[in-house]
Amino acid sequence: MKVYKSGKALEHQIAQTELPEQALALWALGQEGFLVKWKQKMILFDPYLTNWVYELSGSPWSRAFESPLQPSQCLDVDYVVCSHHHEDHMDKLTLQAIGQSSKTKFIVPKAHLSLVKEWGLRDEQLIGISHGQSLELGDGLKLEAFAAKHEQFEQDEAGEHKYLGFAAYFGSIRLYHSGDTIGFPELVTWLQSRQIDIAMLPINGRDFVRNEQGIVGNTNYREAVEIAVQINADLLIPMHYGLFPHNDENPAYFVDYLYRNYPAKKFHMFAPGERFIYMK
Repeated sequence: MKVYKSGKALEHQIAQTELPEQALALWALGQEGFLVKWKQKMILFDPYLTNWVYELSGSPWSRAFESPLQPSQCLDVDYVVCSHHHEDHMDKLTLQAIGQSSKTKFIVPKAHLSLVKEWGLRDEQLIGISHGQSLELGDGLKLEAFAAKHEQFEQDEAGEHKYLGFAAYFGSIRLYHSGDTIGFPELVTWLQSRQIDIAMLPINGRDFVRNEQGIVGNTNYREAVEIAVQINADLLIPMHYGLFPHNDENPAYFVDYLYRNYPAKKFHMFAPGERFIYMK
């Protein structure tokens, strides 16, 4: 797969991107990894910027394309937000490298605070978050967490959910990054009152063959579209496809389903490393 922009060129583009308060910029980094810039604030969601999954598990977990950014290029990020502990979302090598930054804070489910501390991240760098909790991050930036089912609710002994999605409020712009999840009625109910502008949802789906291989599933393209429609999101961004060919979905099916059923629904599909600007 062709990477739209990467390395120094991408780093320069991110630094030079300046937007009015009613706009934000998003860069796709692969899987569910996205960098969001609003005013001068930058948030990384679920960055998988190394090849750690392959290093742990070997074939067939090799990347279909190189990461557009290296962790060493993300030391100026304000927040790294991780939805759950799976290696392609909470990447130990990426987090350890960005952890060298004196600026970056890491927001992770409370269920996984002990894990990231084992990796060397310090208490003062970490912010734990729970289902139903909101974090006021200052300057008009807010984060709210919602439990996710990947493929079911899982909680630790303290009752903390292991899988979360996030509604991020950038001034008047409201973005939902689902993390890994399937669709379920409560999720729609929670989000309907949040007036989400941008819904980011996985489309790789699930099936018994992958389940037998230990690959936990997500929403398929139909479910992702229907969730976005039911919560009345202005823009739908599909994610969790293209990086691992054995756990993938053809995004053309997603486009076809939208075209046939909701032709007026706005969506955007990213090339890796591409910038997209959303204006409220």
